[in-house]
Amino acid sequence: MSTPSDVLKSIPKVEKVIGWALKDPELKDKAHSRLLKSVRLALSDLRTELLDKRREQAPDDEEVLNLVKRKALDLCQAQLRPVINATGIVLHTNLGRAPLAYEALERVRMTAQAYSNLEYDVVTGCRSDRQRPVKDLLIDLTGAEAAMAVNNNAAALFLLMVALAKGRRAVVSRGELVEIGGSFRLSDIIEAAGVSLIEVGSTNQTRLSDYQKAASAEGVALILKVHASNFRLTGYSGQTEIGDLAELCRYHGLPLVVDLGSGSLVDLAPMGLKETPIKWALSQGADAVCFSGDKLLGGPQAGLIAGSRPIVEKLNAHPLARTVRPDKMTLAALEATLLLIQDPEGAKAKIPIWRMLNMTPEELKAMAIKLKKALGPFAGLRLSVVQTESQAGGGAAPEQALPSYAVAIESLVNNVSLLEERLRRQDPPVVARIQRDQLLLDARTIAQEEFAPLKRSLTQAWGDLVGLPVTVPKESR
Repeated sequence: MSTPSDVLKSIPKVEKVIGWALKDPELKDKAHSRLLKSVRLALSDLRTELLDKRREQAPDDEEVLNLVKRKALDLCQAQLRPVINATGIVLHTNLGRAPLAYEALERVRMTAQAYSNLEYDVVTGCRSDRQRPVKDLLIDLTGAEAAMAVNNNAAALFLLMVALAKGRRAVVSRGELVEIGGSFRLSDIIEAAGVSLIEVGSTNQTRLSDYQKAASAEGVALILKVHASNFRLTGYSGQTEIGDLAELCRYHGLPLVVDLGSGSLVDLAPMGLKETPIKWALSQGADAVCFSGDKLLGGPQAGLIAGSRPIVEKLNAHPLARTVRPDKMTLAALEATLLLIQDPEGAKAKIPIWRMLNMTPEELKAMAIKLKKALGPFAGLRLSVVQTESQAGGGAAPEQALPSYAVAIESLVNNVSLLEERLRRQDPPVVARIQRDQLLLDARTIAQEEFAPLKRSLTQAWGDLVGLPVTVPKESR
């Protein structure tokens, strides 16, 4: 009877497997360092599986080479690649938030593949402002006196704090000191800008009187109001309105800075979402509002600032502005997106996240039925169309569920979590969610042109899982 040690000894040596790989047509042209790494990883995985008794015996030479081939192909392909988002979370931060409109992609391509007039005025022949393509559009859409763009909203807030309050103090509600993605806390960003915080009120209740007591304190430079990202306070809770804070700030000669995060340029009530529009916040007296470009705006990652002319001019003149400025591709995509938003009705069809958020339950059900039909039957899997709920995501409209429909997949032979894991490893990867022992493919975030690649990934994943011969459907090739 063979021992674990005997089985491990039967695994071929690295040098031998490298020799096989160099004779394989698909591997011989791969970089030697990548090939060597893939061999070592594949053999290490084999040893682990044998020791954990997930394998009873070492694979034959052909299987070893196939494992190496899969590792090598994974290592040699681009790490940042498209993913099919089947989660129903429209602004999925981990999946890159808003996909861009076709018009934005075309503008990026045209701008990136050639020289451009990024900081050059073709009329005068002189240097110009790189903010030119977007600032007037932002002014028109928000009603602000002035506007500018930086590379993300955290940078926008950081710039505001450094330029307006460095070495001084900012007043903020305790209930608004949020934590954003990646464990970054708002208080850390503000303090890194050299600004001390005066926290007022309590977690669930901050009244105007709380701000009044702090506004006259020594060294106060501004009052900050922050969008409650990713959570909602319910029950006995309350926050001070922007209009009341603006009046208090005027009395004390302080600027009111509002971080709205999600970046709604239009009324989202018809989409079933309650978010404060940028234009409304400015109309209530906010002196500067910062928000994201890749959330509800539906554009590229960017931090946008709209507000009074003196404040925006001060920000533009600050040395930090150069370190956080957007590049030409961001500006190209942002300009194209803002041009679309000038016609909100047309934008609902052209900006992907707007299209997703505007889909009716009837449209989503029809889409889910089409998806189920496109996927077709699978031996060992049961597919059905079920009612479910989606979310806007990305810190926008937290806890506001959106009615949706999904294709539910039940495995008749093993745990559906194994299929979910295999789907993530395919090309393209498919990211789904599990609910009540069903794998859900939410129709809201799956485009019709993704049906064929999704079927290909599901076919491969299920074949890998149950050891079936994989036949990729003709329409998926």
